[in-house]
Amino acid sequence: MLGLISLVVGSLDAKIILALVPVLILAVHLVPYLVDPHSIRKLPGPFLARFSDIWLGWVAKRGHRSEVVHAMHQKYGTSDPISHRV
Repeated sequence: MLGLISLVVGSLDAKIILALVPVLILAVHLVPYLVDPHSIRKLPGPFLARFSDIWLGWVAKRGHRSEVVHAMHQKYGTSDPISHRV
């Protein structure tokens, strides 16, 4: 499998690879949100938290993770999507 990947990547131009990386990252986060078999879109909470853990990482980097998570639980209950992994 790794040989096949290296063969495909080796034959592509670097500009094409650099253009495909953001598209693939967006697709990985957007497709599950659009398909949504578990109705995650209906849960209340921060909009960006429905796509990625980046929002929670940003809050944690600022040093306020526990306070923000506690505030989200008080505001939305225990089903708030603070992370896209439910």
